[in-house]
Amino acid sequence: MKRFKKVIVGVLLVKSAIANAQFISEDYTQVSLFIDPTITDSGFQIGGEIQKIMHWGYASVGASTYNGFEVAYTDLIGTLGINFNLFNNNEIRYYSGFRLGIIWRETNPFPMVGGVVGGDIRLSKFYAKTKFHIGIRLWTDYREDQKDQFYGDASGYKKGWLTNNPLLQENGAIVVSISW
Repeated sequence: MKRFKKVIVGVLLVKSAIANAQFISEDYTQVSLFIDPTITDSGFQIGGEIQKIMHWGYASVGASTYNGFEVAYTDLIGTLGINFNLFNNNEIRYYSGFRLGIIWRETNPFPMVGGVVGGDIRLSKFYAKTKFHIGIRLWTDYREDQKDQFYGDASGYKKGWLTNNPLLQENGAIVVSISW
């Protein structure tokens, strides 16, 4: 019975948040640097992107690299998604979107598709238009480069929180941005 009550309270909280969600009320361009410390114990992924943020959604293009694996990789990712805030608060932006890109390993390209959720908080405002943000981002990608040709058998894969599929890679990153 306690579990049922917790589920009901959780559903009501989510329903309330969705009912109060609104698109953001401003358009701007944002340049971000992200660091993903979740890949391996021997290093992290680093990347950058540029986003065009519109009141209803956003589009971005970014690139990242990671040299800590036996076979290093570089990726080029495009994202398209929606923005929203709660209670008409433009200082906190939430977003969700779809990712599509190409990963290069040993000069070989591999396709990648996935989804992303995240949020950022506006920290300060300088001059009339320059703003600084910090945020967190979580994503899961289906990656063709995860196949056996680079990692051997499936015993070398790290299990994820959401899935044990060896072709899915779950990641999280800290994002620092500047916008105007």
